Amino acid sequence: MDKNDKSFLERIRTKVRKAITDYQLVQDNDTIVVGVSGGKDSMALLDILHNRRNSIGIAYQIVAVHIQLTDVPYYTDAAYLQEFCSKRDIPFHILKDDVTIVNSEKQPCFYCAWNRRKLLFQFAADHRYTKVAFGHHRDDMVETLLMNMIYHGEMSAFPVKLSMFDDKISIIRPLVYTTDKELQRYVKLINYKPLPYDCDFATTNHREKFKDLLKQLYTLNPNATKNIFKAMTHIDMKHLPFK
Repeated sequence: MDKNDKSFLERIRTKVRKAITDYQLVQDNDTIVVGVSGGKDSMALLDILHNRRNSIGIAYQIVAVHIQLTDVPYYTDAAYLQEFCSKRDIPFHILKDDVTIVNSEKQPCFYCAWNRRKLLFQFAADHRYTKVAFGHHRDDMVETLLMNMIYHGEMSAFPVKLSMFDDKISIIRPLVYTTDKELQRYVKLINYKPLPYDCDFATTNHREKFKDLLKQLYTLNPNATKNIFKAMTHIDMKHLPFK
């Protein structure tokens, strides 16, 4: 690995450390469940949390949990995920459920995500873990904002930190300052090859359309998502139609 690659890895880890500090996402003695799909985002998050724990000696625990829903068949190399976690001394668990999502009144992708999170929260509660970490990045935040504006007529995305269940468990999103492109390079440099995602419902997912929209925005301005993300915390109330 050359000097530029090492510098890049440190830059991404610094971005995550900044998010953790800005939003107070991780405290000493935390126990963190990371939901892992096998894709680049969650595995990069695992590696960065592991690296941070080792570099500054903070006492927090990490456990990786992969959810398998029998109604959503897609390829998972469990042995590959296990090996990745074992090299970092991170416990790895697979949770399975036979919930039916295809006949749901809601879009299958929504109901699938809802059930996966339900299982993660239940696992965290059963084992008294304090945090559930998701690998959502800045582009995900912007996609969600645009989706909610266009489909629901509201300006909302998702919080970087959210306390739930009477403050017993908090959702955290430490990758919020990173981008999809950055994480693609990050996992390549740590020699992780993302597992293929061939879910039958992927083509019906509205989010895929907004990924294409973001690509178009990038052609207009390379800083498009950066500026939209910034706009969420720089709201000029005087120039909006509030009563």
